[in-house]
Amino acid sequence: MLPSEGSAMFSRSRLCMLAGLLAVVGSAVAGHAAPRTEAKPLEWSPCPSGFLARQGFECARLSRPLHHGQSDGPQIELAVYRLPASGTADERIGSLLFNPGGPGQPGGESAGNAFLIPEDLRRAFDFVIWDPRGLGASTPKLTGCTVGAVQRPATGAVDWQRVLDQRRLELATANRGCLETHRELISAMGTVETAHDLDALRRALGDPKLTYWGVSYGTVIGSTYAAIYPNNVRALVLDGSVDPWIDLAGLSQSSVAPDDAIRFFLALDPKRAATIPRLLNRLEQKPLLLADGQSYTRWDFLDALQRFVPSPDMVSGTYSRALIDTVDRALFGTPQQQAAALDQLQNPMLRSPDVDTNAAAGFAAITCQDFPQRPSALRQSQLLKGILPQAPLAGGSLAVNFVALCSGYEDLPARNPIPRAPFPDADVPGLIVGSSWDGSTPWVWSSAMARAFPSMRTLQSVGPQHGVVIGVQSSCLRSAVSQYLLRAEVPPLDATCPYEPPKLEQAFQ
Repeated sequence: MLPSEGSAMFSRSRLCMLAGLLAVVGSAVAGHAAPRTEAKPLEWSPCPSGFLARQGFECARLSRPLHHGQSDGPQIELAVYRLPASGTADERIGSLLFNPGGPGQPGGESAGNAFLIPEDLRRAFDFVIWDPRGLGASTPKLTGCTVGAVQRPATGAVDWQRVLDQRRLELATANRGCLETHRELISAMGTVETAHDLDALRRALGDPKLTYWGVSYGTVIGSTYAAIYPNNVRALVLDGSVDPWIDLAGLSQSSVAPDDAIRFFLALDPKRAATIPRLLNRLEQKPLLLADGQSYTRWDFLDALQRFVPSPDMVSGTYSRALIDTVDRALFGTPQQQAAALDQLQNPMLRSPDVDTNAAAGFAAITCQDFPQRPSALRQSQLLKGILPQAPLAGGSLAVNFVALCSGYEDLPARNPIPRAPFPDADVPGLIVGSSWDGSTPWVWSSAMARAFPSMRTLQSVGPQHGVVIGVQSSCLRSAVSQYLLRAEVPPLDATCPYEPPKLEQAFQ
């Protein structure tokens, strides 16, 4: 079974991938906080169908005002899902609320991650996820707002400025079309509104304080919550952090992260490190012709590689090696090997996506509400030129999305942007975890998160993974995170976990 497509930054595909495999087997900010109100308990019932129902999840709906503080205005509903703790009543601590990232990712799609966390956490916590406003089964939700993959020349030299100009037009068209249908909803989809939803959900669950685990963009939700509700946090795990100091232009620096992760992966596998240039040189001259009549280009290969390498280590190495070997056989194998490899490369998971989850739809709707800056066309070009030499494999393809992300949003400014670091008065108990060569959110962003919240500590795992707790088999890291969540005691010092080769790998099929 092959992994699902996902975003390169704010990424969540690595978590969805493991879930799918399992299915088969500051004082200034504090003023934004909501007044204390009695929360109506959620009405739980068995989820009606599908994976959630089969695995014992319960479903509920949470009503919220579209705009925080306007209880008499338009209302929305959030879809909420819970897997009750597996331990006894005496063992149960409360709820562990989880967000898989995105932005634009429905929480319900990450439900399988409940079975990948350490067993002692499953015994102690109800695993609770939700579809953020505008997404998934929450109502209303965005529809018809997607955009296709970045258009890059199949062969020859790449004029990245031309690619950027084209991408700017494509994103502007998609974003303006989305705004025509969903303007009022999009204006209320920023992370500050989601942080208020998260506190309302905590109260509806009956938890005195929040125990939260956010991955990638989920760390933006977590840090925003910590800034607004610093006294309401029991324990906060920020996994693969987004820098809380940067602006919209700064987000484009995540475009270099996949090249870093690929470099670490290839250092572990020198044989395949020598293979990749040979594959790219041949594909740059002539794409492969598949049996279905479509071409397999260098971008299909690179897009899949940058998706696989930062995945949880249970699948990262296996899938990345299989991808390289399959393309190698398709190009240089015997006739029989070529035929079999070409057949396998027809699988859409080994190719560039039809829909780009790194742009438009919920990704742009949320990000462009969180960050008020709008880089000019000149600034976009400058950012792109700075990224290209640092990340020759995936940098250009990702950067054109990030720098032009809010094209079309010029007449909808961010009405409630996220609070910016530092947060010197937010004495919040938190553990910031990530990997040294994270393929989506660079480790320097985790260091920046620690500077923003001096009361938190960091735990670095050596490796390329993004989202390091679920599906990563480091006993050092999993033990430290489990003990923190169970005891809600911040470690006295920052720590590092050494690289551990995966003890178990998922077979590539």
